Amino acid sequence: MPFPEQQVEWMLANRAKILRYAFLPQLLAAVALFSVAYFTGKTDVHLLLNGARTRGKIVGFQRRELHTHRNPSSNGVYGRTVYLPIVEFEALGDKVRFEERKLVSQGEGVGWPVTVLYDPNNVSMAMIDRPFWNWIPWAPALAIGAFLALVSLKGLFVFLTLSPPASSVATGTQK
Repeated sequence: MPFPEQQVEWMLANRAKILRYAFLPQLLAAVALFSVAYFTGKTDVHLLLNGARTRGKIVGFQRRELHTHRNPSSNGVYGRTVYLPIVEFEALGDKVRFEERKLVSQGEGVGWPVTVLYDPNNVSMAMIDRPFWNWIPWAPALAIGAFLALVSLKGLFVFLTLSPPASSVATGTQK
């Protein structure tokens, strides 16, 4: 297939028009990233803002299969087996167990003490408190989405305030 010279020429000739509407894909990407941040981080944000901390311990592991599409160059396995920790802690005089949604680092095992972040009004909502991992994956998606939203709003403002580009027909005036 030859190099798309006609498409490049068209894009260069219509550069102003393309840049004029560039805010639309930026806005769509921002909305998509905000959705990812909301659905992956709503529980974490709630616990970070309203949660209480206590000590707990890992009492076991739950085997889970992560199903993925098989890579043709792989060994033929259609997924990966992971072990999610079962954590027990005491809240309001009751022993509570929950399954952590994030993987544990190497070296953590049964009996390992952990800091637990939980909601005092709903003790079944809890997670292991890990300073950096509390923010993954939702915070980067939120930050990038906010940046794209600001850039797209600037583009929208420019789109609404500027007059449409002048036609390419010469008006007969000389410079």
